[in-house]
Amino acid sequence: MQIQTCGQLDSKDLIQLCDFVREDISSLSLTPWTTAFLGLLTGLAITWVTVLGNRRAQRAERRNTAQLAALIAVQDVALKLRSRWTEHLDYLQSGSAGPDPFPALAQAALQGQFRTAASRIDNNELREDYVRWEKYAELFFNNSGRQQGYAEQKLWDGVLERSGKNIRWIDA
Repeated sequence: MQIQTCGQLDSKDLIQLCDFVREDISSLSLTPWTTAFLGLLTGLAITWVTVLGNRRAQRAERRNTAQLAALIAVQDVALKLRSRWTEHLDYLQSGSAGPDPFPALAQAALQGQFRTAASRIDNNELREDYVRWEKYAELFFNNSGRQQGYAEQKLWDGVLERSGKNIRWIDA
């Protein structure tokens, strides 16, 4: 490769610089095979980096989708459980002689669904908050007398707020 324009420069310093650069560029001449090989290596490196980036992005997307589904599922089951427990507490406090609207077997089944849904949450603190609420609410709604309604409500509000924040964060 020859630089033909060095003589057209105005400054002597620029002409010397141009001649120096021309000599360095000439010494770098590569064979076509070397150029092709370097192009191939560059292409492979770019492809490898792109594939790794895509895999990471897909893995993160799958994880986010699974966590979003888990958070929504645990909220839904917790709401159903709390509604059924409320019916059960009303039944216990009214002293009705009729059948229990939420018998122990149905409670156990719904609590199993709840615990399964809660176990799918990756956020340990949030999962523990759900479990803490569930244990407290079970005693409260089964009229154990030691728990207070405002404490259960506070736990419930807190767990829903944290769960909602996690959903909004994932969905953003």
